[in-house]
Amino acid sequence: VGEGGLTQLTGISQRISGSDFRHRHEAVTELTELMMTERGQCDGRTGPMVELFVGRLGDNNAKVAAAALQGLERVAGAYGSGIEGSVGVLVPALAANLANTSVQIRTLASSVLDIVARHSDPCLLAQHLSSAIDFGNQRARATLLDKMRLIVRSLHEKKPPLLYKFVMQSAVKTLEEHRADVKSSNATLIKEVYSVVGESIFTNAGVRLPDKTVMRLREIIGS
Repeated sequence: VGEGGLTQLTGISQRISGSDFRHRHEAVTELTELMMTERGQCDGRTGPMVELFVGRLGDNNAKVAAAALQGLERVAGAYGSGIEGSVGVLVPALAANLANTSVQIRTLASSVLDIVARHSDPCLLAQHLSSAIDFGNQRARATLLDKMRLIVRSLHEKKPPLLYKFVMQSAVKTLEEHRADVKSSNATLIKEVYSVVGESIFTNAGVRLPDKTVMRLREIIGS
């Protein structure tokens, strides 16, 4: 960032966590414009800027949280793989937004996650999605499983062992889930993995899964 942009960024980072929601909203808007207009200057230094957005995704003012998501939507689309280094902070924050009671927040979070997923290394993404599925809010689980399904093929092409380490591990853990939407999304994910790897879905690193798990998986695949 140029000298002027740096001064601006300092001001933004001070106001973006202030007590007045109007100042926070203005700071989010300014941050978005700075990243969109000074792209050449910001490339390679996006990490701290993305973290400023992330800090407002859980804002107790819905307008501020929505503005941060809208800003991220624009930035993620413009920078593509340039913000891949922030996947580790983005995925858990967006996963939390997917459990929000506001339809607008959930919809925006889903859109941002789609853009991030499209431009990120599937190996990196699978690890963080798996963690969010296993330990995040139950209300976000179905959507996260749907996002995981979208990277099954690219993950298998790039690093097949990770399909078992992250995707199938989360899918097997989720077999115990009782929510209808989660069961449906998990079943679709399992069928997608089976369509890619076939019968080897029942073994992990050469070790066959427990009979009970195999039976459950076969029921889902055959349904």
